[in-house]
Amino acid sequence: MRVLILAGWYPNQENPMKGIFVREQAFALAKAGLPVAVFYPFDETINPGKLNYQLEESIPVYRANTLGFRNRYLARLVSYFTAHQRLAEVVKLFRPDLIHVQVGYPAGIVAYLFTRHHKIPYIITEHMSYLQDYVAKWQHRILLRPTFEQAAFVLPVSQALAKQIESFGWKVKLKPVPNVVDTERFAPTSSEEQTKNPALKDQGGAPGMIRILFAGNMEETQIKGVQYLLPAFAQVCQETPKQMLHLDLVGDGVKRAAYEEQAKNLGISDCCTFHGRVDPHDMPELYRRSDFMILPSLKETFGCVLIEALATGKPVLATNCGGPQSIVNEKVGLLVQSGSTQDLVQGIRKMLTKLDQYESAEIREYALTHYSGQALTMTLKKIYAQIVENS
Repeated sequence: MRVLILAGWYPNQENPMKGIFVREQAFALAKAGLPVAVFYPFDETINPGKLNYQLEESIPVYRANTLGFRNRYLARLVSYFTAHQRLAEVVKLFRPDLIHVQVGYPAGIVAYLFTRHHKIPYIITEHMSYLQDYVAKWQHRILLRPTFEQAAFVLPVSQALAKQIESFGWKVKLKPVPNVVDTERFAPTSSEEQTKNPALKDQGGAPGMIRILFAGNMEETQIKGVQYLLPAFAQVCQETPKQMLHLDLVGDGVKRAAYEEQAKNLGISDCCTFHGRVDPHDMPELYRRSDFMILPSLKETFGCVLIEALATGKPVLATNCGGPQSIVNEKVGLLVQSGSTQDLVQGIRKMLTKLDQYESAEIREYALTHYSGQALTMTLKKIYAQIVENS
């Protein structure tokens, strides 16, 4: 069975973290022995009009830039048309039995338009927490509704997202399937060289220091909740012995400078390290050096950083903001209300008192059972087989 992944988001040279969970799924399927290829028609690092191909870690990846039209009112329509043409080329080259769309808008629409005239089934894995914002606009809804209704299955990555899609009132075959984590890379220990980043190699700490890790973007929307995390961390620092706590913040964006200034004004600059964008290969070591992970988001479709932390045996503190409710239970961490500094303060306090009660091996086993590549591929293979048999 040959599977073509039609990606709405995918890592590129300018943004190696964009849609990295899509790439992880592709790798997991390839490792399980399925012939897999990826087509990413929205790569703005590619010259418009070209279809690039190369093997990326043994996976055939086709890239095109269909977004180059200058008139923004016509740009999306032109993109649909151009992506449709490029998809026809890729299908002719790869000859898939099934198209697995990652992110319904706009990649799902491209699949829907293409399969109206080609007998090939498609499914959609939906990651987008703000899908409802597109559905609210008629010009998107007129294409999104048939796109989702014609899909053989729609696989939201969390129960919260499934409920959002159900609220649209569409006739959709929903089956929640979570994201995947590379449990070989994200592991408690590694016999390989830990990191090539000198800053991480030298990252020590006072004896008994507790390190808390945050990883997420620092964009204008402030959706990751860093504006609540920093004052919460500052308050807990005042309650603990000097240099007992340290907060590592991974991520970049237009708000990073403002967050660094906020940390300075709160008097916690010495207790915080803003790492900026970190090479994905260095992330496992940051998890291993932390005592727990914190994700204070205001909205989260899933929360891939949570399962990365769990795979390394680390407990997590997250907000009750959508996706984390499907991941976090009392054996692996805590949930608190989103958008509240005081709730984060209470959550951090509780984590500090419970740290010695969490079992790293038990946390790791939970990640393996629910989010490993083996767990994902077993689920997807059954879905694929059912679809191809019915078609």
